[in-house]
Amino acid sequence: MNGRKQIYLGIGIGLLTAFLISFVVFLTSNPGFTAADYFNIYVNGKLLAPILSVALLGNLGLFFLFIKLDRDLISKGILAATMICGLLIFVLKFFT
Repeated sequence: MNGRKQIYLGIGIGLLTAFLISFVVFLTSNPGFTAADYFNIYVNGKLLAPILSVALLGNLGLFFLFIKLDRDLISKGILAATMICGLLIFVLKFFT
């Protein structure tokens, strides 16, 4: 796999992991809610920033895992996904 594809793969893995972890955190902290409620709250943007902030810890683990496995380009993609999510959190906290 060439370098550009590995970086895109890392970005995809990082974004998917962040949103999956945020989904699991939301459902475990709010057991009465359903998946439809989760997406409704995401659309309203009330809890997206704090939950997504916690979910970025999963990207940290993945980043170090791929560094350990000598997959540096995938690690760069995960770092880029973390920065994208961080920018999204910044925008949601200060501009909405």
